[in-house]
Amino acid sequence: MPPEILGLFTTPEQYQQNQLAQARSRAFQEVQLDPFQQAALGARTAGYQFGQAVGGALGGQDPQLQRITQRQQLLGMIDPSNPDSYAQAIQAALQTGDQEAAFLLRNEMMKVRQQAQEQEMQGFKRTDYLTQRGAGMQAQGLTNRANELIGQLKNSDGTINEQVKAELLSFPQGRTAISEQAKVLPDLRRLGAAGVPETNPFDLFVNDTTIPAPLRTTAKQYQSSFAKGIYDPEEADKLVERLSTATQKAAEFQQTQDRLKQNQEMLDSFRQQGLVNSQASLNLQRQQAELNNDFKRQKIERDAEIARNKPLPANLSKGEEEDYDIAKASTNLATDANSYVKRIKSGDIKFGLKDRASIATRGAFGSGDPDVIARQDYDKFIERMTSENLRLNKGVQTDKDFERELKLLKSAESAASAEKIMQNLVDINIRKVQDAKDSIERRRMNAGAGLPVISIAVPQFGERPPLSSPDLQKK
Repeated sequence: MPPEILGLFTTPEQYQQNQLAQARSRAFQEVQLDPFQQAALGARTAGYQFGQAVGGALGGQDPQLQRITQRQQLLGMIDPSNPDSYAQAIQAALQTGDQEAAFLLRNEMMKVRQQAQEQEMQGFKRTDYLTQRGAGMQAQGLTNRANELIGQLKNSDGTINEQVKAELLSFPQGRTAISEQAKVLPDLRRLGAAGVPETNPFDLFVNDTTIPAPLRTTAKQYQSSFAKGIYDPEEADKLVERLSTATQKAAEFQQTQDRLKQNQEMLDSFRQQGLVNSQASLNLQRQQAELNNDFKRQKIERDAEIARNKPLPANLSKGEEEDYDIAKASTNLATDANSYVKRIKSGDIKFGLKDRASIATRGAFGSGDPDVIARQDYDKFIERMTSENLRLNKGVQTDKDFERELKLLKSAESAASAEKIMQNLVDINIRKVQDAKDSIERRRMNAGAGLPVISIAVPQFGERPPLSSPDLQKK
């Protein structure tokens, strides 16, 4: 269990030893230690122990010792690996009037449940990953070869080994391995299985000079956004998949074009030798006709994929990065502020003048009381909102609504007032997310760039109907 739980549930033996040590310390300070006085110190200590024993025999008990004994019994009810076992201990604590123990046990139960859910999710992710990897193992020999080549794809200086890449692109499993490479690596990083520092998944596309220039330009924009934390790994996966598909289509088109050129050179050689009607020449002509059909089809597919991954003009790219940053930060603030609305409503955070004075005094002396911790967390969140507002509005017009509500929140003296103001801040941050989404889509529409691959999700909370964009604009 965490330190705060262990500190709360001191054993009776530890408590008695501590009391005995304090008695010895007081006696030591009162007695000058000559031989007779040392005997007196021993007598005082023995007297303390005898007094404890007599008090117990007569039915008396130290209230604190009794509380500690009850808390040890609570611990005996708990199986740390079973979150549900905490409920019985919490109920027992409430029945004995030990509110502090019940509160901390409840918090610990929530933490254990969250950890269990996270472990379960990690298990699902591992299962999904293994399932995906196993789906392509039908042609085991070629798949093994593809996996072997993937490890040799990058040279020691970070460049692409063109010979290895050409071999990978020459058979289906190899092309699949290249396309899947960037998708698999983020999953491995999330599972902690890669064993290496996280790398930017778009580096592979940026550094490959054989990839068409428009795709490399798009990859550079994604690379910059990922490095700034705008895209999380899951969002990056979607973009990587699109680039991988476009790169594969471009590679297939280039291979067919190269074969057409080689065949044409051979046909020219047959013509120079007067062998145009030879069987070899006729076979090559039929093959050339089939390749021409493939060439036309692959060109259409390649051009369509490049168009889907069309890079943004530099001015649009910069503005889009800023909007994604605003949307992500505002989503986080709206989510956290909504959780504080719930905590204020439940009474976890105190706002009365007397309560705040008491909390400030106890906090100055390092108190770990639940109401002190709750208020400190609340104050830190207000500071975080203030700093985020300054960061996001640096160089642009200040958000007056946000600043006004923050000032009111800092001076709120009742839970009802604080709850209302905090809800206003939730709505303001939702409005910021919606504005960022609208800005990106409007900018792209005006430039004819199409909607973004990663769409911004405007947060909605179940406690109240979601606000539409026009409603938000009125606030």
